Amino acid sequence: MKKIFAAVILSTALFGCADKQKQEKDLLNEVIKVHDRVMAKDELIMINKMKLDTIIKDNKSPDVTAKATTLRAGLDTVDSRMETWMHNFDAENKGKSHEEIISYLTEQKKQINAIDSNFNIVVKAADTFVKQNKTK
Repeated sequence: MKKIFAAVILSTALFGCADKQKQEKDLLNEVIKVHDRVMAKDELIMINKMKLDTIIKDNKSPDVTAKATTLRAGLDTVDSRMETWMHNFDAENKGKSHEEIISYLTEQKKQINAIDSNFNIVVKAADTFVKQNKTK
């Protein structure tokens, strides 16, 4: 009876650890998935920056130039936020407890989702503006 009880306790501990590791891995994969989605949009940032630079250089209207400059600054800001997030992100989490890892990854997921949302807003605004103010 003691052997069976010990086997049950041991298997519960092993499965509990495996479940925690799976939970950590799944959450990390969710964070990485959003990161990859944002990085795929990085080219859109660069393209829009170049188009806005052209509008700024070629346009004679102060209002259009001012709006293009503001949008260009917005693209720079969101691009910088992404670079900062990537620089600070720690995927290894060595020496941390399960709770600390889950808390950290949950916070990182919130941050990268906010960056993704901001990317979408800024890129859409720049795209719309560029289409309305194409230079010939």
